[in-house]
Amino acid sequence: MRSFLLSFSIFISGYTFSQNIKSISKTVSEINSIKNYQTKTVPYSYFLGKNQISDNGIELKGFYKDGKLKKIEHFVGLSAWNISTQYFFSENDKLIFVLAKKYQIIDENGYIKNPKLLSESRYYYTDEKLVKVTGIAQNPDVENSYLKESKTLRRDLEEYK
Repeated sequence: MRSFLLSFSIFISGYTFSQNIKSISKTVSEINSIKNYQTKTVPYSYFLGKNQISDNGIELKGFYKDGKLKKIEHFVGLSAWNISTQYFFSENDKLIFVLAKKYQIIDENGYIKNPKLLSESRYYYTDEKLVKVTGIAQNPDVENSYLKESKTLRRDLEEYK
């Protein structure tokens, strides 16, 4: 009987986990399908004023629907690669998903005409707790770093006039 209960509880927790990932993916698809966002762009000059310097610039965009932040796009251009990170938020303003991409923009011959994708990672959150990572995690403390970064970027969007 114990082995049945243990097997049953493992099955239920696995099923629930799978349902959470499907629900997050559905919400992200819905957010991406919206066309008439109000957008707010924070330019590189704002970040320079905060002593955040990058070889090829920094840009932050917030996408709002009915006054609520749904998505953040954050771009950082470094000397040899670009990092693009998208943050997605639930109806109750909690981080649910992060898509991080790193592109090579320069090689031994100079700048590449079409940047080469080096890595792509997906981070799924439930109640602001990391529940799944796919791809190659670029940061060993990824659970906390993207959550903290999303809060910092939200604050930057609020502060920029």
